[in-house]
Amino acid sequence: MASIAKVRNKLLDSLYVLCQEPKRLVRGIVLFVCSIVVVYQLTDCFRKLFSPPISTHSRFDLNDTMLYPSITFCREPAYKADVMAKYNLAMHPKYTSGFDNFPFNETSLEELFSEATYNHSEFFLQHGLNGGTDTIEVEESLHLDMGRCYTLNPLITTKHSWKDAGYSIMLRHDSNMSIPMTVGETLPGWHIFIHEQKEGFAENRMQSSGRVEYLFLEVNEEMEIRLSTQHFFMLASYENECVEFSPISSTKCGELCHWRTVVESVGCSGPWMPGLDVAYCDNPTDTKQLIKIYRQLEDLDGTQCGCFQPCTTTIFTASVMNRKEFRLNIPAAQLWVYYTSKMVAVVEEFHGYDFNQFVSDLGGSLGFLLGLSVLGLIGLLEKIVEMVFIRRLIAERRKRQAASEGKNSKGQIVSSTTEDTKPPIVANAMAVSVPGMEATLKQ
Repeated sequence: MASIAKVRNKLLDSLYVLCQEPKRLVRGIVLFVCSIVVVYQLTDCFRKLFSPPISTHSRFDLNDTMLYPSITFCREPAYKADVMAKYNLAMHPKYTSGFDNFPFNETSLEELFSEATYNHSEFFLQHGLNGGTDTIEVEESLHLDMGRCYTLNPLITTKHSWKDAGYSIMLRHDSNMSIPMTVGETLPGWHIFIHEQKEGFAENRMQSSGRVEYLFLEVNEEMEIRLSTQHFFMLASYENECVEFSPISSTKCGELCHWRTVVESVGCSGPWMPGLDVAYCDNPTDTKQLIKIYRQLEDLDGTQCGCFQPCTTTIFTASVMNRKEFRLNIPAAQLWVYYTSKMVAVVEEFHGYDFNQFVSDLGGSLGFLLGLSVLGLIGLLEKIVEMVFIRRLIAERRKRQAASEGKNSKGQIVSSTTEDTKPPIVANAMAVSVPGMEATLKQ
């Protein structure tokens, strides 16, 4: 308690000294407030320097060369009905109950999927890009739900836009729209996936969502698709985890993560999951379990396997310009995919704060604390306070002077009054005392 009282007394003494000198008081208050503001500003500057905010900039570029996307075609229905019936299976392997009667001792899953899906000649009549047939690379892939799919990868870029410079693809089918369909049966045609070439195609919806454009082309139909392109350049951050460079695409990485998780649960693999160095399932129990878990985990997030999105992404947007009937002597369809403009949208992310801005803010903060504007403000406040204090001091001095003068005048009046009244009292006393003395003497 004694120490607290001492500190309080010292503070009061310091405050008293400051109040006696208003210039010091003003300087102290202003410098204290400015110091708090500067510390806050510098703290915020350091925070932005070590964790800079991300800003987005959009622009349009006019490209001299047009890069076309990859296009993946998957047939519907995906499997041959006669082959599936030959092995006592349903129209699609997803109906796993049919594998109870599958002759595993006579054939294998690999032979089944190879025989029941459609090869290249059963899929295409012709395909080309920019008027040539050797400008496309065809890549084949096998999937459980989609069957055998084919991806057309462009080998060239074009200098012109419009129909003649784009894709021209004619597909064939073995089903005809004129045949009545049963309830629940899907329309015959082709699933079309438009995507970036380096990412590839996967039927895992989690890996393909957001970066793949989807269309459905029916049998005996001609469709014209207009393309537009958007390039995204993102920055890796805590909220947006992406990778600048990766030896494998994020789509393929997520697909492999999906496959490995399924195989670890079952212990065997299937023909639609190649390259895992695991034997294919050879009995009904494992096969049904494999297909069941594969479909249950198709929304598996690949980030648990270290699969992150690329920081640089190209997204292709497809708009249907025209759809009309297309007739040949066989069930077929025609697809046109092309650009109508060379304009490309570019969206870039960049750090909204760098070292140069930090130095600028640092100089501004220190200038706020030490600059002439602050000194001028201090001088102005000092003048104002001096005027207020001086007027108050003058008023208080006048009051004290008036009070002291009043006290002096009262003292003079009292002393003069005392001097005037004392002699009569003494005289009377002498007058009174004298007769008494005389009477005493007489006795």
